[in-house]
Amino acid sequence: MKKVFLPVAAILLFAILGYTSCVKKEFDSPPDTTLNDPNLPVNKTIWELKQMYTGVPTLIEDDITVAGVVVADDRSGNFYKQIIIQDTSSGMPVLINRSGLYSDFPIGRKVYIKCKGLYLGAYGGMVQIGHTPDNNNEISSIPSGLISKYVIKGKFDLSQVTARKVSIMELNNLNSSIKWLGTLIEIDSAQFVGSDVGVPFAQDPTISSATELEVEDCAETKIILRNSGYSTFKFALSPAGKGPLQAIYSRYNSTPQLFIRDTPDVQFNGPRCNALLTLQTIRFIRSLYPGTGNFTVPTGTKIKGVVISDKSKSNINSQNIAIQDATGGIIVRFSTSSGLPSLGDEVEVNLSGATLSEYFGVLQVGNLSSSKFIKTGTGTITPKVATIKQALDSLQVWESTLVKVNGATISGTPATYSGNKTLADGSGSSLTLFTFSSATFATTNYMTGMVSVTGILGEYTTSTSSTKQLSIRNLNDVTP
Repeated sequence: MKKVFLPVAAILLFAILGYTSCVKKEFDSPPDTTLNDPNLPVNKTIWELKQMYTGVPTLIEDDITVAGVVVADDRSGNFYKQIIIQDTSSGMPVLINRSGLYSDFPIGRKVYIKCKGLYLGAYGGMVQIGHTPDNNNEISSIPSGLISKYVIKGKFDLSQVTARKVSIMELNNLNSSIKWLGTLIEIDSAQFVGSDVGVPFAQDPTISSATELEVEDCAETKIILRNSGYSTFKFALSPAGKGPLQAIYSRYNSTPQLFIRDTPDVQFNGPRCNALLTLQTIRFIRSLYPGTGNFTVPTGTKIKGVVISDKSKSNINSQNIAIQDATGGIIVRFSTSSGLPSLGDEVEVNLSGATLSEYFGVLQVGNLSSSKFIKTGTGTITPKVATIKQALDSLQVWESTLVKVNGATISGTPATYSGNKTLADGSGSSLTLFTFSSATFATTNYMTGMVSVTGILGEYTTSTSSTKQLSIRNLNDVTP
């Protein structure tokens, strides 16, 4: 699910690590793709070099040369003032104080690092190589005037850019995957979790300097994909399909993270996991419930409808949404309150193996992960116009759907929406108008006189009483 970070704090971190990006300069010159290679003698692998890190900035005093192929550069802006190199043993960031590094060190360029005089450091446990420690005892970038002293160009050969094929489960194993840090990996089959489909890869940097989305496999094993607000692809929308994903494997302390080079790394063009689910109506799903206890929804089942609840106004449990299609409505409960769809979103929900049960008399299906839904568009639901008596008589069919009552009055003390108020009309019947005390409009005085009220029809039934109720979504649901 999407996470964003405050610009000031994050920019300070990027100044140290540069592992996402800042604004990069555009260069007219094309990347250098010459085939010349000095064939410098190499006396350590990248993994052996990383083992020399002592836990604090570590000066390299010996004549050590390592070589690696550039597998990520700064062209898209998702990496800032650094290149990522790898050999067959491991990989690591090389911090260089210059923008437009891709012109000299593009993906596919072999480079030699003359390490004597440089420092090994780490950010969040990720070992990297750079220059003299700064006042915060973090290694700095290699000064632009010293690049040629330490970083030597080798031949350009894109065929040497290879990705290790791994699973998300393997990446999440902190011990077995440690050698893969700083290398290019490929997950054969992945997709964005439902709540992160169709959203920008990153927020604008004025809002957030970095954004985290989640990708998963068909077993719902997840990993974070982190993107910079300064990347050139930040406003591209995350695709809805499934397919291979290439990225640089990183870690922040004990949290595995992935960084793509650009959007072609995300080839989610195929059908999503469980794409062959059978679409059922909400009325059908409701008919499966035997009336008591719990019922498990058959595997291979999904529903599609429009969200009629408004999470932004908090007059519904934060883990719930109400969905309605042409046949009925139902409450869907998730295991989290973050990233859930909004009022008017059209969604598909995978109900395979979910539990149908009643919560104080209202049928709901849950507890689902955010992976179980995907936004497919937007839509509107026209409420049924009815008297209160008609709503009461049809409650079992109309439960969790939008109902509009005209010519009604609201009464009760105090004269705010919070709690239980009485809604009456000329039919001689009444309903409870219920509002959570946590709703954003709970302390607003309700409208007096004749009004029209639109809300989600429901009930609150215990062993001793049963209250039939209507819940508005926001203040626009009550009109003169």
